[in-house]
Amino acid sequence: MKRILVATDGSEHALTAAQLAAELAAGMGAELHVLAVAYRDRSDEEELRDFAKIEHLGGMLNVIGEIAKSHAEQARRQVETQGIKTVKVSVAEGDPTEEILAFIQKNTIDAVVVGRRGRSRVAGLLLGSVSQKLATLAPCIVIICP
Repeated sequence: MKRILVATDGSEHALTAAQLAAELAAGMGAELHVLAVAYRDRSDEEELRDFAKIEHLGGMLNVIGEIAKSHAEQARRQVETQGIKTVKVSVAEGDPTEEILAFIQKNTIDAVVVGRRGRSRVAGLLLGSVSQKLATLAPCIVIICP
């Protein structure tokens, strides 16, 4: 295994995934990548713009991207506590599953480590989760952390 990706959304499960990814990378001498995806539902964009105008928050639409950057940096700090010194951090915008799959292809990732989300059973059945979709669609090893 040469390249390992940890995808993060800032959740507790994602931090557990970052820790495991760091342990794997250290043990295998693999390159470690951290990816956070800013997901903005385009149907909410007009509401966000109105809210930002009312509240005098000029950069409100950039907040989602800044949150994703913060999640990526949080994961980077987590893996550095495991002794990993070189971490490649990336942020993308779009559908999380699609962006993670594109990143895997573009960077020839051998394994992706993700946390599972705490969705209810019904929501998970109806909507699916990023981790479930990755387990089905990714062309590499997928490790889902509880």
